[in-house]
Amino acid sequence: MALPIFVVNMASSLDRREHMTRMMSQLGVDFEFFPATDGRQLTEEQFKSCSLQPEVVLPLRFGLKTIVENPLTPSEIGCALSHLRLYQHILDQGLEEAVIMEDDINLYPPALLALDNLDCIREAWDVVDFSLHLGLKNLYLAHKYRFGPHNEFYFQRAGLQCPLLNVFLNRRRVVGTTIFYVIKRSGCQRLLELGYPVRIPADYLLGYLAYNELKMFRAYPVDKFFAEAGGLDSTLSMLGRKWHEMRRI
Repeated sequence: MALPIFVVNMASSLDRREHMTRMMSQLGVDFEFFPATDGRQLTEEQFKSCSLQPEVVLPLRFGLKTIVENPLTPSEIGCALSHLRLYQHILDQGLEEAVIMEDDINLYPPALLALDNLDCIREAWDVVDFSLHLGLKNLYLAHKYRFGPHNEFYFQRAGLQCPLLNVFLNRRRVVGTTIFYVIKRSGCQRLLELGYPVRIPADYLLGYLAYNELKMFRAYPVDKFFAEAGGLDSTLSMLGRKWHEMRRI
C-alpha cells in the first residue's frame, strides 16, 4: 500500500493494538501507530487549547449559525486532540495525503482496492470517507467514479457541492465518524484552522460539511469496506461518547 497509514491508538489499549497489528499483517499492509491523547490526563497546554462550553455557536455562510449542544466528554476531547495532532503531523512530515484509522476496525479487502484506486476520482478532493452517512443530503446525480473487477465499487461526492445548498439543507447533518478516512494536506490545513480551540467532536469537525466546506467523497457500497471490531477492551475513544444536538439559528 503506497499511502502512509496511521492508526490512532492509546498505548495502554493492548487488545486493540494487538488486533490491528495482527489484521494488518494478514492483509500485508504497512502502517504506523499514532499515539492518542488521553482526555482524562490533559497537560496544561492541551487544556488551554480547549473551549469547553454547554453550547458552541458555529458560524456558517450567509450570516447563518448552528448551535452544537452539550459539552465535550473527556473521551471526545482526547479523540479531537488526537486527530488534530495527527493532521499537524501529516503536514510536518510533508505528506500529500494519508490514511487515518481508529483502532476498532476490521478491514475488508475491498478497502485496500479502494485505496489503490483513489486516482480514479477526476475532481479535486480533500477527504475520502468510508464511514456511515447520518442523513446527509447528497446530489443524486453526482458522478460515480467506479472501480473494481466488475465496477461494483465507486466513489461519489458527499453533500451538495454548492456551499449555499449545504448551508440550507445540511445544517443539521454530519457525514459519519472518524473511524476510517483518507485526507489530503488541504483537508489537514482546513481542519486545523477550524479545530482550535477544541470545542466540537472530531466526527463533527470532519463531517459537518456545511461548516468546514471540505470537498468530500464517499466510498460505496458503504458496508463493503470495513466493520467495527467487537470483543475488544474498552478504550478512551469509546467511553462517554454521546450525540450532540444541532440547532439552527
